[in-house]
Amino acid sequence: MAAASEQIITRRLSRRALLGGISLTAICTTAAHAQSALGIGTESAVSVGTIPAPLPPMTSPELASQIPRLDDKTGAGFTRFVIARWGDALLPGAPAFAPAELTQRQASTQIPYDCVIAGLSLPQAAQDGTQRLVLTLANPTAPARMLFPSGSDKPAIAGAMQGASVLNLQYNAGRWDMVAGGYQARRINDGTLCQISGPVAASLGGTVQGVLAPQGGCATPWGSVLLAEGHAAPWLSRLETVGFGFNDPADAPRFAWITEFDPLHVSDFPAKRTALGRFARAGVAATQTSDGRPVIFMSQEDPGGFLFRFIAANAATDGTALDSGVLSVAQTGADGVSWLDLGSDIPTLAGAIGAAAAAGATAFDNPAGLAISQGNGAIYLACSGNQARTEPDALNPRAGDPHGHIICLTPPGGDVTARHFPARLVLAAGNPAFDHGTQYANGSSAWLTQPRSVALDPDGNLWIGTNQKGVPSATADGLFIMQTGGPSPGLVSLGYLAPIGAAMGGVAFHAATRTAFAAVRHPGATPQASFNAPATRWPTLRPDMPPQTTIIGLVRA
Repeated sequence: MAAASEQIITRRLSRRALLGGISLTAICTTAAHAQSALGIGTESAVSVGTIPAPLPPMTSPELASQIPRLDDKTGAGFTRFVIARWGDALLPGAPAFAPAELTQRQASTQIPYDCVIAGLSLPQAAQDGTQRLVLTLANPTAPARMLFPSGSDKPAIAGAMQGASVLNLQYNAGRWDMVAGGYQARRINDGTLCQISGPVAASLGGTVQGVLAPQGGCATPWGSVLLAEGHAAPWLSRLETVGFGFNDPADAPRFAWITEFDPLHVSDFPAKRTALGRFARAGVAATQTSDGRPVIFMSQEDPGGFLFRFIAANAATDGTALDSGVLSVAQTGADGVSWLDLGSDIPTLAGAIGAAAAAGATAFDNPAGLAISQGNGAIYLACSGNQARTEPDALNPRAGDPHGHIICLTPPGGDVTARHFPARLVLAAGNPAFDHGTQYANGSSAWLTQPRSVALDPDGNLWIGTNQKGVPSATADGLFIMQTGGPSPGLVSLGYLAPIGAAMGGVAFHAATRTAFAAVRHPGATPQASFNAPATRWPTLRPDMPPQTTIIGLVRA
């Protein structure tokens, strides 16, 4: 641990310092010229400090190479291929993609506009020997300005386009392709009938129509997929004229839950698990205890969000394990986090955020993606930054921070049910040349800002996806790979850069084919962009096609 921490440095730049023989003026000029070509403003803040010799910071070519661009960029050693795009046929009988004239049928049967990786599942081996996978996507947004040429909303189409999608993948000629109309292919959206289960079902009723605003999800060790519903209120308002009771105030408490379903069985009813509490979520990750009980970690979608844990009372084999257990919330201390148990009564579960605050929960800086090592139980949490923070603490180290950081929580002895987890900061994001308090391992060749998703690959490397919400900045959003062990823990390199206006929507891995599946979300969707005037038309770059969210595969060459 000591050797690892010695390799982590905080890079600060003095106005008088020279960076590896390159002056600050030269670096600013390089970045400014590259940004000017895209109409992006340069950063003006420069931190005061010194760089500990002899560790050199990243140089200007590395700084300039991450400037947003109209096309994407693959990291050294990787090959990128397209698996699916917005508008591709998903279900049997899907019509041809007609983006200028979207219909509800298109929205219900095609790959939706916005996608986030929720889980990768392995179906039963086929007799023909072909490798197959089932990929589940969360579909969080459907912005009218990017979907409809007029800019006017069409709520019925938008509601059908959000939710979740299940894709069949098949391995052919050294790469994965989507199978249109595959056996498990499915759309879950505002019209999907869902079961409500667990302690709060008695007061909510046994069913509800629709899954709304899932921000992400995860595959579980027991074979299901969990969808993390986010803020439902904007969707309820948007869909109030569509039907399904969305205009009824009594319907609101039936959303913002964890929704569980089996992606391998198309007829499986999604179930909203109320024992896990009601709140808008940003991320979710699942593991199991040694005796088979599910343990779920969840982050709240909020600039000062909380971190929750749920420990099921029963093993996952009974199919309803997530309907009873203990919900707790994290409180930070000088050396890690302690878990504070919350009640299992209806008021506590339905008002989980208020109950957590009353218990003494700690606010994290925009907590988002979670990843769990199935080896030692280590939990990685991506925090996207919170400019409203005035008082830093051990795990939220910078006041007014817009860049974010990553935390590693280490359950003692791998016991994910322990009361106290040691925790440490493993990365503090931002431009190491200009931003105060950044933390990267010496020798890192890439930098990032606003981490949103995290995932561990089969080699134990942490893949970090960023999301700047389409706002052009000094660096493109992308996938960044951080070593978590070996000779260079904390070392960060580039895996992939998305085009301007895009964000990364998570990643999942298939070990046998060494493939990383990733979602490139809403390319071209900068704040001023529209269907008629996107910032790029990637991936086709054709003037007659809109930009398309794209599921890609990355393979090491």
